[in-house]
Amino acid sequence: MATEETRALVRYSVAVAASAAAAVAIRYAIIERTELAHLCESSGAPPWCMLRAAAVAGVTTTAPGIAAVAAGIVATLTRSSAWGLVAACLGAAGLLLYAVETGAVAFLLGLLVLARRVAARSDPPSTPGKHEA
Repeated sequence: MATEETRALVRYSVAVAASAAAAVAIRYAIIERTELAHLCESSGAPPWCMLRAAAVAGVTTTAPGIAAVAAGIVATLTRSSAWGLVAACLGAAGLLLYAVETGAVAFLLGLLVLARRVAARSDPPSTPGKHEA
């Protein structure tokens, strides 16, 4: 039977992996597809091209990276696993969506908070007896 720490670790891992998968989908299916770029730049562009333009504008600003770092700072100060998960997910997405520096900082801050939470849930290791000389 899985322990509570193992279940929490799996939940956190799945959430971060889903965030990374969504970022990869956005990057390669929406932002970097050449045929979509040409279609959306033409004069008779479909209305959904506005969503693509918003996605491109969103990743070319520093706002997502700053939001990820802010979540990491809040997670560190509050030691909240929810904020840690937000920071780790936004950081993972940032690493894949052109915000490598801020994404890495947020990802690490989030992971540190989550690791601390998982470690705090487990029983402390037994201390070996002291040997006298």
